[in-house]
Amino acid sequence: MAAVAAVVAAAAVVAAAERPVERAPPSVFEVLDTLDGAVRLERPSATLDGSIPLRAAQACSPLLDGNRAGFQLLLREQLWLTKSLGRPGLSNPPERLLRLLRGSVPRFVAEGLLPKHSLWPKRMERGLVWREGRGPRVGFFTGLFVRPRPGFCLRIGHAGNRRNVLFDVEERWLTDTENFVPLVLSLTPSEANPFPLLVHGELATLMPFVSCARPRVVALDQALDVGRGHLDFFDAKYFEQKKKGSTQKYKRMRAQTSEPKPGEKGELRCVSAGPECLVQSTSVDLLTATGVERGNPPVARLIFQNAVAFTAKFDGHNTRVEPNASALEGFADRTRAAWASAFDAETLERHRGAIWYFTKYVTPHQAGEPLFFVKPPALVSTAPGWSTLVEGFTGSGFEVLRGVVATDQFHALPAVFRLSTPGRRVRVRAGAPLAQFMPFPRWLLDATHERVEWGYAPRSS
Repeated sequence: MAAVAAVVAAAAVVAAAERPVERAPPSVFEVLDTLDGAVRLERPSATLDGSIPLRAAQACSPLLDGNRAGFQLLLREQLWLTKSLGRPGLSNPPERLLRLLRGSVPRFVAEGLLPKHSLWPKRMERGLVWREGRGPRVGFFTGLFVRPRPGFCLRIGHAGNRRNVLFDVEERWLTDTENFVPLVLSLTPSEANPFPLLVHGELATLMPFVSCARPRVVALDQALDVGRGHLDFFDAKYFEQKKKGSTQKYKRMRAQTSEPKPGEKGELRCVSAGPECLVQSTSVDLLTATGVERGNPPVARLIFQNAVAFTAKFDGHNTRVEPNASALEGFADRTRAAWASAFDAETLERHRGAIWYFTKYVTPHQAGEPLFFVKPPALVSTAPGWSTLVEGFTGSGFEVLRGVVATDQFHALPAVFRLSTPGRRVRVRAGAPLAQFMPFPRWLLDATHERVEWGYAPRSS
């Protein structure tokens, strides 16, 4: 028996040695906490802790990946933002945090964490919040300092698909890989509900990216492989299944395809398949150790601008979307012409649904949900292993949800609208920004960060 046990044990050792070793996800940025966890970073739940509809949890992979993208900045305290004599402040600042901040600001400068000429110490001496510019924007110091590792950058954005809609978070990027930069949020209260404003829980998202070149825009006849990919996905069988309910074709496609080794370059190729409604972003706010600067986007970014004005209303059961009829007709004609210039008539006749996907422009969601899709007539292609973040904008009475699409396999990027108030008619003008598209290697969805103790943080130059 002892001999048998020894053989079994030896076999188990050999089998364990032959199994592939599961490596821990790499750390792509460092975090220094100076306010004892007042704001902490947490990986969000793909299902938002079970609060999304069952159908979405079962079938909508882009929504699930969008929910879990990045790290949530969670505020432990309940703080009331107020305004007095034109200056924002806190009506109930926790004494513990104020003592920590008062004791820390001189140390930031004395120990070289912040340069002497930085504007941050002067602002932090006023407290955790201060006014930014002449408008209603409020600066909020989280107590965290962050530093991306070489080759990476970080983006600050709103908290995603479960967030406080009474304020917005201004987009900011961090590209300094040598110095720790204070994580300062810029909050803009809504015009309808300015002050006082309760802030608590999920405030913002910090998401890592890989720096990559500007997007490349090509015509459909110069990217026939991408066009064929769209036609093949939205074939006649797809629409037959769609009549019966969710096809889950995207989910099955992702599950049946082995994950490719990610390409080193994250080029974003935008294939124009109709009227131009994707524009390149020219500049962004960069958060630095000395302040906020305007600079070039560190990643390829496209902004989807609404091509056809429309109104939308949710009555509690159905969502009705009404595009401007004449504008939609012209939009559809130009879209069909773009496809006709690239593919023969027989091919397009066999794939009428794939073209209709774009020419209809808007598609309501299931009954009972205040959702609908708006689809730019463009196809986006990325390198193997790269996806595209769809980061929605907000407007009066609506928001566009966050999603992540595997654009190395699927190339259409719909903007998913969610209406906020049943019975209210929402108007969206032509040219209004709806969403941003930004590529990143998919493995970043599972990347980690490293906590650094204050004493080991290097000095800023």
